[in-house]
Amino acid sequence: MTFRLTCLACFWALAALLTAGTSGLRAQDAGPMKPPESTKFPTPPPTPKPEPPPIAPEEIIRRFAAKEDEMLRAIAGFTFQKSVRLEEVGPDNKATGQVEMVTQQMVTADGKLYEKPVRRSASTLHYLDLQRGDSDIVVATPMFALTTSQLPHYEISFKGKQPLDELSAYFFSVTPHALDRAHPYFSGVVWVDEQDLVIVKTIGKWVTEFGDVTSPALPFAVFETYRQQVGKNLWFPAYSRSDETAQAGDTRVPIRMIIRWTDYTPLGSQPAVAAPSSNKPASGNGAAGATSNRQ
Repeated sequence: MTFRLTCLACFWALAALLTAGTSGLRAQDAGPMKPPESTKFPTPPPTPKPEPPPIAPEEIIRRFAAKEDEMLRAIAGFTFQKSVRLEEVGPDNKATGQVEMVTQQMVTADGKLYEKPVRRSASTLHYLDLQRGDSDIVVATPMFALTTSQLPHYEISFKGKQPLDELSAYFFSVTPHALDRAHPYFSGVVWVDEQDLVIVKTIGKWVTEFGDVTSPALPFAVFETYRQQVGKNLWFPAYSRSDETAQAGDTRVPIRMIIRWTDYTPLGSQPAVAAPSSNKPASGNGAAGATSNRQ
């Protein structure tokens, strides 16, 4: 329960970041723009009943949940760099304007984590009016972690086997048994590596009794997320993407958010530093992501 609430708070932190320096969407004299290809739930394999895997689906679920437990414990022991790029997207599905913010997760001498601003690009956005605002930027998206304690809340169904880049992965749909107003639940799809039985990709969103969970500032809800292997047995966030459309006056503006996590380093490998008083504590949460060659 605590993890779900923490992740929801992290998601709403995105709104705090953007609204802190946002004067809103500017309506300009431009015609309607064609939205980019949206992030959507994938279509299940066409076979009505997939061939059963050599290991019972229930055992696969138990094993990948145990790996999720391990991942959440381990990621708190690493520093990493995080870049967040917000784009306005044109009819050719390419960015027509953007702003990028980069932070580095650091550790202080007393063991506390914080996000150190590294750089922020000059904004070339045309419709999203983001002012510089705070210098200490913290952006987080939901990490859809299906830990052992989370499993009783969900119906997890084996849907088959699919290639995923160079991996062969099992494909599971995930839906909450019930919804309530206070607690967000994951709804979507996960891919589990056939060999290591660890989640390597998710597409999904948070939902409550009120509907999809989004920030008050921007409409991002569904995130396509990939993980990368760190060390021998750990798979950490690497890339996350969400595509949506924002309303600017009479114009609908396709927008995209891309988040990357790089340079994972065990905390013991870096000297501790004193955290500037202006920096906010790091959330320690991220979204799963894609390999470094993804755009």
